[in-house]
Amino acid sequence: MRSKLFVAFLLVIALALLSNFLFGRRILKDFAAYEKGTREDHIYWVLASVEGSYTAGSRGGRWDMKSLDDSLRWAAMLRFDCKVEDLSGKTVMSSVQAVNRLGEAMRLRMQIVEPESTGGPPYENYPLFHRGSQIGTLAIRDLLPPPDSPIRQKEHIFKERGRQFLITSFAIAGCGALFLAIVFSQFLSRPVRELKRAAQTLAGGDLSVRLKGAGADEIGRLKASFNAMAEALQREDSLRKRLTSNVAHELRTPLAVMRARIEAMIDGVIDADRAGLESLQVELDSLTRLIGSMEDLTKAEAGFLKKSPPEKVLLREFLEGIITGMEPLFMDSGLKLELAPGQEFSVFTEPEKLEKVLKNIIKNARNHTAQGGVLLKYGIEGAMFYIEVEDTGKGIAPGELARIFDRFYKGKGSKGFGLGLAIARELIEVMGGSVGVRSEPGAGSVFKIILPRGKEH
Repeated sequence: MRSKLFVAFLLVIALALLSNFLFGRRILKDFAAYEKGTREDHIYWVLASVEGSYTAGSRGGRWDMKSLDDSLRWAAMLRFDCKVEDLSGKTVMSSVQAVNRLGEAMRLRMQIVEPESTGGPPYENYPLFHRGSQIGTLAIRDLLPPPDSPIRQKEHIFKERGRQFLITSFAIAGCGALFLAIVFSQFLSRPVRELKRAAQTLAGGDLSVRLKGAGADEIGRLKASFNAMAEALQREDSLRKRLTSNVAHELRTPLAVMRARIEAMIDGVIDADRAGLESLQVELDSLTRLIGSMEDLTKAEAGFLKKSPPEKVLLREFLEGIITGMEPLFMDSGLKLELAPGQEFSVFTEPEKLEKVLKNIIKNARNHTAQGGVLLKYGIEGAMFYIEVEDTGKGIAPGELARIFDRFYKGKGSKGFGLGLAIARELIEVMGGSVGVRSEPGAGSVFKIILPRGKEH
């Protein structure tokens, strides 16, 4: 990972340097094109000025020497060495002649020397016209100042400094980018290496591993997700171990009883009559209920992983349906199951889960109520609605209130497996609500379910 990042950074650096070099070449090329265009404009101006120095008369044309003198001096100031020739090839005037007629101070400032001594570039010839007829030729070339002149020295310094600037900028950019490549490759790959080591540790069975430095960036969120996954795995592993232990404990007791009775029947200690078989039937029923509770727990966990779309439910009608279905169980025990008065209103919830929760809580209330019965209440609290299951049972001891929703926890005298309330709480949580209980020994208990009213999707 680190080497790949480093190579990627090097490629970016190479591309940046290449683009910088090409950009510099392009600038120099554009500058040369600009100079060429400017030179061509200047030549055109000189041609126009020289042609303007020619005057046509009745006996032919003639050159205005004063005007031609000024034109060639102006050409010299534009750094051109010029010669004006007539149609026969005879030199009419040159820049050197025009400048030499100036004072000494002016000649020195213009730095004009004889063309033969300059060793400069060859002349370029441009035809001169007057009213459509050629009147001569302008020979022109760039005027090169002496090597020790200030102009040549300035040009040399400018080019040398430009070259040094390019070399220095390339060196600084390259070294700086290489340093940043090393730093960033280390910086970016470190959390990935940490994550890799943590994943290997997790795969090796150590579920307590956690990553530090979870933040708001992508790497930080990845660390937070890993920590959440590790925590969930650790929690599920703990629940699995506890579940296995509790299931083994719950299975061991009825199986041991059944084995002892069957061995006693085989040995002739007790008779294999109807009473003995009925005792085995009781233990089998206990095992069947345990397996059913385990199935309910599995369904609850599956529901915990998948939230169903909410449905519109008329709450009072829904509660009346549950009471109608469970009322015979209460009548057999001489107890009452009633619904308190209230207005009808609709909610958006998951009716299958809510029905499972209410039946578990109502059954639990019935099992711990000897007389009186169970009363259901409902209402609205802001954006939530609530359902209360109030019984007239023996109540719950203060020390047990915090544990009644734990899996496989059974209070004193309980005949269940300690799964009903645990399943109820998990289903309520996946529905986005909460369930609580308040109770006093000897005064009954009240289980309160709070859920969002929801809205239609």
